[in-house]
Amino acid sequence: MILTAVDDNFLPEAVSLIKSCASRAPRHRFYLFLVNSTEERIVRVRRFHPNLIVEHVQWPYDAQRWRGLMCSARAAPILHVLETYKEPALYLDSDMLVMGSIDGLFAELESYDLMVQYRPEADVLGAGGTRKAGRFNSGVIALRPSDVSIEFARRYDRRIREWIDTGKPLCRYDEDCGIETCIDQEFLYLVYEQFRERLRFAPLPDKFNDSRFRPDSIIWHGKGVSRKRLPYVLAKLSYDNLFVYYVFLLIRFPFCFVYYHLQQRVLAWKKRRVRI
Repeated sequence: MILTAVDDNFLPEAVSLIKSCASRAPRHRFYLFLVNSTEERIVRVRRFHPNLIVEHVQWPYDAQRWRGLMCSARAAPILHVLETYKEPALYLDSDMLVMGSIDGLFAELESYDLMVQYRPEADVLGAGGTRKAGRFNSGVIALRPSDVSIEFARRYDRRIREWIDTGKPLCRYDEDCGIETCIDQEFLYLVYEQFRERLRFAPLPDKFNDSRFRPDSIIWHGKGVSRKRLPYVLAKLSYDNLFVYYVFLLIRFPFCFVYYHLQQRVLAWKKRRVRI
């Protein structure tokens, strides 16, 4: 099952992800953890995926901590999917786009409990006070529903909830490296360290969490400034606004459109000749 967690403000971004999953991975159910939205928006979103499950919750809004709260929201649906549905969970940030078949990733999950993009050299100071906040990229988290994975997800969820209850900052900007991380990313690695001897872990291949938008990658991650790059912008437009997408292509690549339409005319002519 594929899942994401967003509030109403980021729901339009999640819709692009949902549409890409409906196009590229339609047989996989999609679990949307939605915070502070409306029933009207939910009805509209359901049209975009044939196997969409929506969990809608209302949280008290805290402007100062909201970004950190929403980043940390991923832990709840991950645990719920593993415990309730007993099937592999593939968490994707809402700024992701699925560009190809993810069956290969689910096949790899049959051999591992956890797969996350791993950067052992990352030295980023996090809100929890460690310099391990950048070791894992939490944009894509893949878990299979093994006993140890469920225990791991419970510990991860509990650590985040306990930290939120303390009222301490949920995010931190490391001036030395110019990177901001939130507590969910730091705790993902710290909890993994506690389970290292029991958890079957494999680093997630870059093609499943790619912010460089290589044409052969399976999942594109539009994080930070990379989301403004043309390949990602065009890919999003193809789901968000087809009219603007085609107008852009027509202006940028007019010859391609002329060639395409001539090709279609020739094919239609050949079909008519065959029928005759």
